[in-house]
Amino acid sequence: MTPISPSEEMLHAYVDGRLDAGDRQVVEAFLARSPDWARTVAGWKADAERLRAECAGAMLLPPNPRLEPAVLRRGLQARMRRRAALAASLLLTAGLGGVLGWQARNLSLAAARPQPMADAVQAYRVFAMARPHPPEVGALTPTGMHAWLSQALGRATVLPDLGAHGFRLLGAQLVPTDAGAAAVVIYEGEDSRRIAFYIRPGGPFPTEQGGTRRDGALLTQYWFRDGYRFALVGRADDPNSAEIVWTLRSTV
Repeated sequence: MTPISPSEEMLHAYVDGRLDAGDRQVVEAFLARSPDWARTVAGWKADAERLRAECAGAMLLPPNPRLEPAVLRRGLQARMRRRAALAASLLLTAGLGGVLGWQARNLSLAAARPQPMADAVQAYRVFAMARPHPPEVGALTPTGMHAWLSQALGRATVLPDLGAHGFRLLGAQLVPTDAGAAAVVIYEGEDSRRIAFYIRPGGPFPTEQGGTRRDGALLTQYWFRDGYRFALVGRADDPNSAEIVWTLRSTV
């Protein structure tokens, strides 16, 4: 029987610790026989741990040579080249083994046309899904949060009150990107559901002003305006997400 090759989404879930014991064993068996993917997954884990370490305990990002745009761009380009090459090798392995099911089809589509705002999804997984600890910047009044975001992002930023949608402002966190500092703002509902509003500098999307992407149980809705990219990340089954996006787009 040909061994199962997990999808890239399943590998990310393994990195995030979201797999049950059975799926985790499948992934670990795959990594044991696939050294290239084992190194890649180890790199993903290291990236997530570095991101947590760099952001822990900081109200504002201190000067750091690693956050210079040129340095970040070089690192991002290198990671993209490695992931593209490894995705191709996984597809080849699946083809030779005669197992070209939905995993290979999903990977080939992702390799051919990568979805935007992957950093917003990763920020949600690192900060909004981290329990029980809230984001580092949380003990601020709404006015204080607006001032902090405006200073951190270099643009006037006023956050809306999402109380009418059942969410309260929990806190925020700065994260590094290839284009400069980005902010992830976390809201929490009465049932402990969390959503993340992500703001980062960047140009328009290649083929559209905005759109959506699905990552398992997560839905990301994104758009562009005035030199910044915005995204709302939350559970795909949230019936209020479209109304929340409308509120954000009309306010920020």
